[in-house]
Amino acid sequence: MKCPKCDYGWVPRKKDPKACPRCKQRLDYYKTADPLSGAMSIERGFQRTIYVMSIISERLKKKGILPVIIGGAAVEFYTRDWYATGDIDLAIDKKKREGFGEIMEEFGFHREGRMWIREDLNLYIEIPADIKDVSADRLTEVKTEKGSAYVIGPEDILLDRIQAAEHWKSQGDREQAIRIGAAFYDEIDWGYTRKRCKKELSESMLDEVLEAIRDENDNS
Repeated sequence: MKCPKCDYGWVPRKKDPKACPRCKQRLDYYKTADPLSGAMSIERGFQRTIYVMSIISERLKKKGILPVIIGGAAVEFYTRDWYATGDIDLAIDKKKREGFGEIMEEFGFHREGRMWIREDLNLYIEIPADIKDVSADRLTEVKTEKGSAYVIGPEDILLDRIQAAEHWKSQGDREQAIRIGAAFYDEIDWGYTRKRCKKELSESMLDEVLEAIRDENDNS
C-alpha cells in the first residue's frame, strides 16, 4: 500500500488502515475533496487564517463548539499582518476537547503534543485557552463565503498585550498594543479598557500606549 501524500509504501497489518504510519495523514480523508485545499493559494497571514477558520468553525458549531481566534493570530488580524505568527491559537470550551479533536481529524490534522498539524498546508492549530476566559459579547465575527470566523474582541487582545508589557516588561507586546489601539481607536471601548487595566494594575501602561498613539497621530 502507498500513501497518497508522502508516497511511503508498506504492507498494512489490517485491512483499510486509517492513517499512514510515517506521515500520520488520514487515508480516508483523501476519499473526499479537501475542503481546506483553497488555503494553498492564499499567502500566510490573517486572510489565510480567516479562510481556514471560517470553514472549520462552521463544522465545529454543528458539534456545539465555538472556536475563537486569540493570541498572535488575533494580533495578526487586527494589525493586518504587521505582526506575523506561525500558528493559530484558539479558545474553546475545554470540556469539548474530545469533540474538537474528532473534527480536526476529519479535516486531515494529526496531533503532536498540544498542536494539531497539517504539514501539507503549513497549518498549526493549538487551543491554549478556555472560552470562558473570552468576553463573548465583544467578539468580532468575520463572514466569508465559506462561513464565519470569530476573533477575540480588540479590547481584550489589547488588554492582553498591555498586561504583558506592564508585568513582563515586553516591548514587543507594548508595540503590538500601540498598533492595535491606533488602528481601531474609534471602535475600541476605552472606558471598558481602562476599567480592566485599573483592575489588573496596568493603567500606567495604558497611558503609555495612548500617549504613543497620540504622538503617532500628531506626526502623521
